[in-house]
Amino acid sequence: MVSKTITPETTLVTIEIPADFVGKNIRVTASIERREKPRKAASLEEIHERYSRFPRIDMSKFKFDRNEANDFD
Repeated sequence: MVSKTITPETTLVTIEIPADFVGKNIRVTASIERREKPRKAASLEEIHERYSRFPRIDMSKFKFDRNEANDFD
């Protein structure tokens, strides 16, 4: 398998393939890669505003019993 990222300058693109591909059926697929930069929070206020709409749950008294969770009988 050969994978290569290119930025074409025109609508005509020529590719080179390995010699062992000659005489075999190959598939060429073209798609646009979207490279989005991760969005950074501007401030602590923005982070608080984003997550304050989710309800808070007190998990301090939560107990997990692995054996009970896996007991299907």
